[in-house]
Amino acid sequence: MHGLVAYTDGACLGNPGPGGWGVRILYADGTVCELGGKVAATTNNRMELQAAIAALQMLHTSPQVTIFTDSRYVIDGVTKWLRAWRRRGWVTSTNTPVKNRDLWMALESLSHPGVRWQHVYGHRGDPNNERVDTIARACAAGACPPLFCGRSGAPDDPVVVPTATTLPPRTVSKPPARAHVPTRAPTPAYYVSIVHGTAALDTDWPACAARVRGVSGAQYRKVRTLEELAAFCAAHGVEPPRGLT
Repeated sequence: MHGLVAYTDGACLGNPGPGGWGVRILYADGTVCELGGKVAATTNNRMELQAAIAALQMLHTSPQVTIFTDSRYVIDGVTKWLRAWRRRGWVTSTNTPVKNRDLWMALESLSHPGVRWQHVYGHRGDPNNERVDTIARACAAGACPPLFCGRSGAPDDPVVVPTATTLPPRTVSKPPARAHVPTRAPTPAYYVSIVHGTAALDTDWPACAARVRGVSGAQYRKVRTLEELAAFCAAHGVEPPRGLT
């Protein structure tokens, strides 16, 4: 593991609306410290950024830090697009102002070569990621939960890490003759477009083409996953549209 570890997450009810953020820091000595906060009116992306900022503020003297986040907006922004935004005077490649500039500048001031950014898929069973999601959502709802600081795995630690178990010997049996393996349906494609700084999502190309045709500076791309959508929007400094699940 790359030095100290922090899991971060942000949440927003309504987007924009009331928001919250959560952090869970895992120290090398086996102790844990959780952080959380809320904002009355904000966006999901701002809360994702605020969580990462809070983690680095706590760990600013640590030479090696790994930040786990399920936000492609944060990871792609800090590792791919931040330098270009600053070089262009905090405008995107489409010449629109970078959103959340204040938080990006704060994050940049806290980051250093020893910080490693690691993406983790949300809601895939990672207990630490699930915990910071719980903190963020509760804070967004106005009821921040008790935050744990103590020994990892203690009785009052809200995170339960699965332990290894001994499995019985595996019984080898022949597969049934001509077993049918169903084919997986292909993931449907969507078309994301950015016109005048606003992102939109269409289910077919003709609808997307109608949005961008003849519009100076319009951007568009075919996407199939939330990660692809978030990365494209982060590259142009806009909030991802809803609709892709």
